[in-house]
Amino acid sequence: MTDPGLPTSEHLEHLDTDTIADLIENLLPATEAHRAREHVKACPECQQTYDALLELTRDLAEEGRADIPMPTDVAEHLDAVIVSESVLRASTVGVHSLAQIREEPRRHLPKLLGAAAGVVLIAALGVGVVFATKDQGGDGTASADQNTPPADTVAVSSKDIGPSTKRWLDHTPSAILHGSADEQSCARSFAASRPNSDVRLVQPAKVDGKRATIIGLQGAQPSQIEVFAVTGCSVPGGSPSSFYETTVTLRNR
Repeated sequence: MTDPGLPTSEHLEHLDTDTIADLIENLLPATEAHRAREHVKACPECQQTYDALLELTRDLAEEGRADIPMPTDVAEHLDAVIVSESVLRASTVGVHSLAQIREEPRRHLPKLLGAAAGVVLIAALGVGVVFATKDQGGDGTASADQNTPPADTVAVSSKDIGPSTKRWLDHTPSAILHGSADEQSCARSFAASRPNSDVRLVQPAKVDGKRATIIGLQGAQPSQIEVFAVTGCSVPGGSPSSFYETTVTLRNR
């Protein structure tokens, strides 16, 4: 039954897509949710939008249970779009990064419709979004999927260095060598001073906000990787200095 205190749908502007998405996700304040719900009941066009969004949310939630590999530059652009949107609507949306979306894909899916539209526009302008793994050829890097670090700097906390390294290297039989030629040379110089100088990982990073390089060296066993976070390698001619180290055991060795 429609609230008699509300005007009929003929006298109301249609609800926008964000409001309907918020209604579906129970993100609206109680009073606003009640009014929106009553409007949808009385407005065939808004009811149609509501039903379409609800169906799309269910379908994409099912499809989205597995991450879709995409080129790193496209992922970074999508992340930037989401961050920009979340700054404006953080109080109700709360989406700040792709990592958060991957953790809670169903909750945030309707909120991404606007951001996704921006990515579609960019594709139409010629970016050419291809949701497929890039062929890295013989450059010594792993396939670009959700478990591969981007070629540029990643942000991690010191406690996440071990788990991140394990995740990256568990999904490739090859070394992951990122960073500039100077940074890789610095990492090899550091490795030369260790008992095993076989470099398995060079990854530019910000560790606890500090610019660093994560270096992975082959351990005593095929499944073991000795991991170091060092400063100095990001500066041409710099001298590597380790400030964190750990050992991880790979699952697929």
